[in-house]
Amino acid sequence: MKQTYFPFEFVSKYKNYCGKEWGDFFSAIKVKQPKSFWINAKKSNPSEIESFLKTKSIPFKKYPFSEYAYFIDYKRPGDLVIFKKGKISMQAKAAMLPVLALNPTKKDYVLDACAAPGMKTIQLSNMAKEVVAVDVNSTRIKSLLHNKFAYDLKNVEIRRNDVRNIKEKFDKIMLDAPCSSEGLVRKRKEALKDWNKQLVQRKAKAQKDLILSCFDMLKPNGEMIYSTCSFAQEENEDIINFLLEKRDAKILPIQFEGIKIRENRQCPGCVRLWPQDNDTQQFFIAKIRKL
Repeated sequence: MKQTYFPFEFVSKYKNYCGKEWGDFFSAIKVKQPKSFWINAKKSNPSEIESFLKTKSIPFKKYPFSEYAYFIDYKRPGDLVIFKKGKISMQAKAAMLPVLALNPTKKDYVLDACAAPGMKTIQLSNMAKEVVAVDVNSTRIKSLLHNKFAYDLKNVEIRRNDVRNIKEKFDKIMLDAPCSSEGLVRKRKEALKDWNKQLVQRKAKAQKDLILSCFDMLKPNGEMIYSTCSFAQEENEDIINFLLEKRDAKILPIQFEGIKIRENRQCPGCVRLWPQDNDTQQFFIAKIRKL
């Protein structure tokens, strides 16, 4: 079996960062992450999906943090009719959590910045009044357009644009920032093939621009989520602390039922998901309020 690729720089960096937990961390990220799905409330409900899976004798388990989030033990869930009909979307466990932390309501006008491929857009559409999903990449935006129709997301407006050019004000904003994607190593064995320190630095520079632009689009007392699937402090805590220096913002506490969250001394209130704690990919989530 093909082994997961880890650059020497990556191993050296995180061996130092993790300290005595390096062994548990490294063992966790070498293992394929569990398959999971989100139930699209526009087309189905938990009762229907559970009934279907039981009929097919497919093992599943509802995650405690949402009635729409499930683990599934099936080799090719994309072959299932419930997927083909847009009733479920395949989404990593950790990747579901940022939208749940944002917790938009049917009163909220929401921006999904850097939205492609659109799994979080589906979640936002299920929960919010109206969603503007923006992505600058002409290739990736095709997946957003596909999802809008496949998942019946009538309350989603898709725009091909650099989110920094958007001039409207929003109640809530989801910024799942483009990052060095370190967490994807549990999904693809070659995910770190192009990883290096310079990539992390380039991403961090762009993330600082993005977080300021998105924060400025919030209405007073509006809330936003900043998240990445990177474990790098440069792309996470450093970005939030940069925002706190530049803007009048407050970090809000985050909790999820059934998810272990450690104290973050580098940036109090921010959530750093260690893969060995909850069997997830590496992930970072911060909930921010505009004062």
